[in-house]
Amino acid sequence: MPAPRRSVPLGTLLVTLLLAAGCGTTEPAPLEALQPEVPADLCATVPAATRQGLIANSNSDEGGNPTAACSLRSADGAATQVRAVVTWVQTNDDATAEDVLGSQCRAIDRSQFKEQNGFRAAGADKACAASGRIDGADSATLAAVAGREVVTVRLSSLPPGDAPALGRATDMLEGVIGSLAGSS
Repeated sequence: MPAPRRSVPLGTLLVTLLLAAGCGTTEPAPLEALQPEVPADLCATVPAATRQGLIANSNSDEGGNPTAACSLRSADGAATQVRAVVTWVQTNDDATAEDVLGSQCRAIDRSQFKEQNGFRAAGADKACAASGRIDGADSATLAAVAGREVVTVRLSSLPPGDAPALGRATDMLEGVIGSLAGSS
């Protein structure tokens, strides 16, 4: 027995053919490419004065919550050995960003770092910072949130340099936040 034949109403067929032919519509505006949310080179967003004389390496990952990292270090044999790591992550919403910031701030080892109460970073909604001497190095650890973006900076200088690690790390943090805010 043959399968029953389904009939398509003439009006439905006519509307489908008109839409397919593009009758009565105008040409849509061309799509514009969006800039990637992830900074292609996070190290380039660190102010030049704070990374002067340091070797930079940067990478990024656009998957999931996009992330980027920047590693900065002195050349081998330099009189002052500076090591810095800057990270950036963009979360799905402000609440998640606040949770990530809270986690970063709670992770500071207060037995080695002195918390900088009342610390504020330009461009950040909230921030935390701590500094200390670890194995003779002047060290600082900072974290900040700006909207859905969380930026962290870890910096150490052995022997301690002319500029305190906390000041240099703060300049790095504020520079990255300012650069990213200007690109969105």
